[in-house]
Amino acid sequence: MKRHTSELFLLIFLVLIAHGFVSANPDSLTDVRYAYFNARAHYGSMIIHSRAIKDIGNANPWGLELTLGRHSATQKAWDACNCYPKSGVILGIWDFNKPDILGHGFSATAFIEPVFGIHSRIPFSIRAGTGFIYLTRPYDEVINPYNFSYSTRIAFPILLGVSGNFRLSSRLNMNLGLIYNHISNGGLREPNKGINWPTISLGLDFLPANYHFPDRKISGWKSVAGRGMNTAVYIFGTAKQLNHEELKKYPIFGVEIRQSARVSRLSLLSLGAEILYDGSDREEIHRDSLLHADHKKAGLMVGHSFLLGRFAFSQAFGVYLYDPYKANDPVYQRYELTYLIGRHFEAGVGLKAHRHVADFLDFRLAWRKTGRIRR
Repeated sequence: MKRHTSELFLLIFLVLIAHGFVSANPDSLTDVRYAYFNARAHYGSMIIHSRAIKDIGNANPWGLELTLGRHSATQKAWDACNCYPKSGVILGIWDFNKPDILGHGFSATAFIEPVFGIHSRIPFSIRAGTGFIYLTRPYDEVINPYNFSYSTRIAFPILLGVSGNFRLSSRLNMNLGLIYNHISNGGLREPNKGINWPTISLGLDFLPANYHFPDRKISGWKSVAGRGMNTAVYIFGTAKQLNHEELKKYPIFGVEIRQSARVSRLSLLSLGAEILYDGSDREEIHRDSLLHADHKKAGLMVGHSFLLGRFAFSQAFGVYLYDPYKANDPVYQRYELTYLIGRHFEAGVGLKAHRHVADFLDFRLAWRKTGRIRR
């Protein structure tokens, strides 16, 4: 799969998210979705997770963001989380404080952000998002040989954070947040150590006049969500380079079977097993005449999904049960953002990492047994 193909898939996914966030019309005067505008500044520090990136250890990244969002006050949104969620698209400019090595970044990120305690003095919110970022100083063995963090101009950011919200006036809110940011190209090209930087953020929401959030009753989730176990089958695929000296990419694809159970309105616990074909491992084994290992892998995972309507942000911890080649650590993590299509299907993106190093970004489809866990 060529790099432009993967970018196109991600762009289509973001467009679908944005359409779902901003296209709906108000149902009534008390069941509305308010458009809002946000400006936010970030200041943070780098996490040095590998000796290869020690040259950026004293960097303090900063960024400016503009958000076009929607804050939903509908009954349907309330029923999904007993909260009033924000959602939308963030446009950002990032200075990584190492211009000669890391350059700058220009990002576009889709996010979901449930806001809890909307009528309290300090409501709080949880934000998760993903998208794409244009980077100005990728690795080059001649021009920029010290940038082991990224080697493509297009990469994929992931963010997760919490914010406190303070109402300053009838049309102005202030946000103070702690955000964890990550950038990776998903293994599409090496080197790819990624960039990890937590930030403190300060922002302002500019809202329409006379916005109002009804004081609705907290409702039970079991009667509408269902109980019991649910089965889903995922197929996923991508491609990655063997090393940063070769441009050729090798296919990766796999199948996962996942059993899950909803344990609260916003949480889903899961147990999954996957089988993975890694073409890059196959090529390494083929080149070494002394190796006779199998390039396929099988693993077992336990995970958690954060649910908001039809979207799910999932995290899983896995252990290889079958990995004869042992090219990576025996443990791994997975992160996913998926969207439920109809009653049976899901589509989204996933990132696999071994400890602090991203392995690959994949695109996934799933068939889910209907009837027991509804979102």
